[in-house]
Amino acid sequence: AVLLFRVGDFYEMFYEDAQIASKLLSIALTSRDKSNPNPVPLCGVPYHAAHGYIAKLLKAGRTVALCEQVEDPKLAKGLVRREVVRLYTPGTLIDTEFLSPGESHFLAAVAFSDTMAPSVTGESVIGLACLDVSTGEFWMTEFQGARAELQLMDELARLEPRELLHPDSTANAGSCLTRLRGPRLCARPPASFNLKDATHLLQTQFAVHSLDGFDCRGLTAGIGAAGAVLQYFRETQPTASLAHLRRLHTRWSSDAMHLDSATIRNLELVRPLGASEHRSGQDQPTVLSVLDRTATAMGSRLLRDWLVRPLLDRDAIHARLDSVGELKDRIQQRVSLRTTLRDVQDIARLSSRVTLGVAGPRELLALKQSVSALPELRSHLQPFGASLLASARESWDDCRDVHDMIEQAVKLDAPMSLRDGGIIREGFHAGVDELRKASTEGKGWIASLEAKERERTGIDSLKVRYNQVFGYYIEITKTHLSRIPPDYIRKQTLVNAERFMTPELKELEARVTGAEIKLLALEQELFEQLRGRLANEVPRLQAMAQTVALLDVLAGLAETAALHRYVKPLVDESSSILIREGRHPVVEQLSNDLTFVPNDTALDCEGNRLVILTGPNMAGKSTYLRQVALIVLLAQIGRFVPATEARIGLVD
Repeated sequence: AVLLFRVGDFYEMFYEDAQIASKLLSIALTSRDKSNPNPVPLCGVPYHAAHGYIAKLLKAGRTVALCEQVEDPKLAKGLVRREVVRLYTPGTLIDTEFLSPGESHFLAAVAFSDTMAPSVTGESVIGLACLDVSTGEFWMTEFQGARAELQLMDELARLEPRELLHPDSTANAGSCLTRLRGPRLCARPPASFNLKDATHLLQTQFAVHSLDGFDCRGLTAGIGAAGAVLQYFRETQPTASLAHLRRLHTRWSSDAMHLDSATIRNLELVRPLGASEHRSGQDQPTVLSVLDRTATAMGSRLLRDWLVRPLLDRDAIHARLDSVGELKDRIQQRVSLRTTLRDVQDIARLSSRVTLGVAGPRELLALKQSVSALPELRSHLQPFGASLLASARESWDDCRDVHDMIEQAVKLDAPMSLRDGGIIREGFHAGVDELRKASTEGKGWIASLEAKERERTGIDSLKVRYNQVFGYYIEITKTHLSRIPPDYIRKQTLVNAERFMTPELKELEARVTGAEIKLLALEQELFEQLRGRLANEVPRLQAMAQTVALLDVLAGLAETAALHRYVKPLVDESSSILIREGRHPVVEQLSNDLTFVPNDTALDCEGNRLVILTGPNMAGKSTYLRQVALIVLLAQIGRFVPATEARIGLVD
């Protein structure tokens, strides 16, 4: 890792780290001991701007270790003690500045059966586990048989993990994972994937005697991968709590349609085809960018997951379609719901930061604002009868106590950082009120001292000032030095002035500074207590985050259907695909001046199993192929489709 070493107001890097960082960050490379024949290479960045530089290093594929001063320099005897307090790796980030709001941020691990106990069937098994620590999402799955490697690669294409752990002594890892582009590959000792150790680690995390309740059904490599993820996070983030991880989910291949990496890429579901050549390709339309009308980051992440994991269960599909249809028909309720959703911030990530112990005052205020919208959201659901909407209404939690806890304790104009003070509301704690009064009165006394000293000395330009280095002082220009009283004690000499201290000012300074130090410490203590109480409510907040995300996606799909004349498809278990006047959902929106010419499709397993599509270059053959595929996919994620009529037999 590149080591950022705290020296005063800077993080400094030395030796090879300095040479690497100076190029990646475009900052000057200098050196220590310039008179030495072999000076030490050095570069540095201001501590208050460190996040921006760390982000650049991470984007360049580097990990960053942060070495902080862990004692007060004023109290240190000799060198200030320092410790590595944080290791930034692409898959373990919890800082809002480093996370994309609309995308999950997965740390993944892959375990191979050749490094573990063999599977029950004797087949080759690959386990995969993924953790998004920013939201608490944690799940595992397994792939078996001859196609296990291909299935793994396709799943990784869907997930786009930021960091991928794998055993460092398996031939399998070399044969498939090295072809990956995107995630940082991190080799780990095979012992990290040990089934017994992983099981014990997971049981400890979830406070259970057995993993049977997590629907593991004979998984081995999946459990090994999940244990490796948990161990790696604890090693790299030793001070972070994982109390918001309450459950390990199991994903089964039968839960969703299998989309391979080529399909995801060629249909441009989430990334444009030229993304690698055109930077991120963000300016080019994709199916996701065209269809995403969500109002929250939580909804945007859920929609992306739906798009790459279409359903295979007819009842589940129709539950979504019925909800979208009812939201589409009830225009006023849909508009009101979407308007209120805009007041909801990322409850999932905010609540996770509370549990991790890194949420600041402004983030608690954002959480309060978000939960304050929950009662109004619930009221908008009253007239709906669709199963998903009715179920959301019945299980609703306004989290009013969470709102009230923050409302009573945190000032509306609280600063970003705990270090700045001014966090706790007046009237919340008597000790805070007393210390704040003492500090304010003391500053008033100091302000009145200026007028008193001007009158005593006859020096109208006399000033009482403060800075962080010297504290309070009296400043007098050198033209008036002959009029200085004998009780003035010289503190600092400037070019045109002298700075002094008096016994009275020293006493007032001690009173004010002492009150401010005590006030800051008490406010920080009370804030941390509040954060601890809120952490106990995080499971409820996470449940409501999932509910709000669901409503957001359904309302967004209904909005798109209403705007673009989409119709409700009939999804059944027949062996036919019938589309009347179908349209390509992306191409039809590329130009407002041109009208997309709709097309019919009739396919079945009896007389229309094969279509031979002909036409000159640029006639739209590939557009038609993709159009049919996208209409099928959209139907099976549970949304309306661009056509006048559609009947879709379930596609595997």
